[in-house]
Amino acid sequence: MKTIDKPTYASTIKPAHPSCKPVPLKQISYLHGEPRIIWEEEEVNQMIINEDLQYAVIEKISYGWPDIQELRRLIPKQCELKGEVNIGLLSNIYILIRAMLLEDNVNMLSKP
Repeated sequence: MKTIDKPTYASTIKPAHPSCKPVPLKQISYLHGEPRIIWEEEEVNQMIINEDLQYAVIEKISYGWPDIQELRRLIPKQCELKGEVNIGLLSNIYILIRAMLLEDNVNMLSKP
């Protein structure tokens, strides 16, 4: 009997591109006592590819801690998403929505 492995959380957030170019660590500099890191545009673009964030949206939830399972059920339905989507909590008011299709990303950004 063949068993089907359930996907783990780690496998769902793992970049889809196994040949990721590493982005070097940067030194922290200070401007008026505030720490900052300066990234080149190419480095930012590479980080977006490495982390599979091309079609990602960060959404703010203003009224309390959302039930993640409920969000995972409602958001694809409300935004009429056709492809795979990963939804996770970033903090108590922010969620990260990662779509796999450009069309889904456009649909998410065009919904109120």
